Amino acid sequence: MAHDAMIPADDAIHLVAADWHAASEGDAFDWDAFTSWLEADPRHASAYNEIALTDALLRDHAPDLAARLGPEAPDTVVAFAPRRRWPLWAGAAVAAATVAIVAVPRFAQPEAQIYTTEAGARTLALNDGSTIVLAPRSRLEIAGRTQADMKLSGGAWFDIRHDPARNLAIVVGDETIRDIGTAFDVRNTADGLRVAVTEGALSVASETLDKPIRLRAGRALALDRRTHTAQVSALAPGSAGDWRKGRLTYEQAPLRLVVDDLARYAGITIGIDKAVADRRFSGTLMIGDGKQAARDLSQLMGLALVARPDGYRLRQPER
Repeated sequence: MAHDAMIPADDAIHLVAADWHAASEGDAFDWDAFTSWLEADPRHASAYNEIALTDALLRDHAPDLAARLGPEAPDTVVAFAPRRRWPLWAGAAVAAATVAIVAVPRFAQPEAQIYTTEAGARTLALNDGSTIVLAPRSRLEIAGRTQADMKLSGGAWFDIRHDPARNLAIVVGDETIRDIGTAFDVRNTADGLRVAVTEGALSVASETLDKPIRLRAGRALALDRRTHTAQVSALAPGSAGDWRKGRLTYEQAPLRLVVDDLARYAGITIGIDKAVADRRFSGTLMIGDGKQAARDLSQLMGLALVARPDGYRLRQPER
């Protein structure tokens, strides 16, 4: 699986990753050699994740592509994203599974599992060894035989075991996050979605986006539903999922998103005047004490913090 030495290093790695992905469709795939290649360089696994994820996305959207691109589109899509073939030894197992589905249909698709949290986080373990830390005041629905279909309201930290044969789909509002094996954090509010990736790669798609946004390790997405903007930026080291360690870190985040986070992660309600809602905040807030976090935020932003029966309100200071 050698390629021209004149090809840039990253492109060459993606070409080799594409070769491995295509070879995995065969019955005589060399798993030992493939594992050695993955372990040789951290960039190899990241590149393979991107190739496999692109393949999965094309399969999922093949009908839409065919409808938009015309009669030649199906051949193009199939040629790039062939269906995965079952190894010969799996034939009997597939047949047996088919019989089981017919005989006992209620086991074909297990009922969705719903998890909710109040003031504290909750750690969930999936059947394949993946783990999810569901943030406070959040809700997660997990469905499908491989636990690959999810709906999230609120926030969560995902540490998903790498499996190119499974395309994890997490619906968060109007957006869908697709992943085959990644560590990433999700924070979702009515106003915005933020995704931060520390390992592997994933994609975020929505009807409101021109095209899916690809995120690699070390990158973060901030999607602002109010202003209809999406920004990808470098991820500050240690900031992804830092709510698990009792803090929240921001880089030029709208103040309205910060107070939404404090409501979820610190349990403190903070109203905000419209005049300052879009002011930008950079810094770190400790969330062990919600009242102190509110005071720290007001001081760092130079705003007045007014106590109210239901919490606090931030506004411009009186002159």
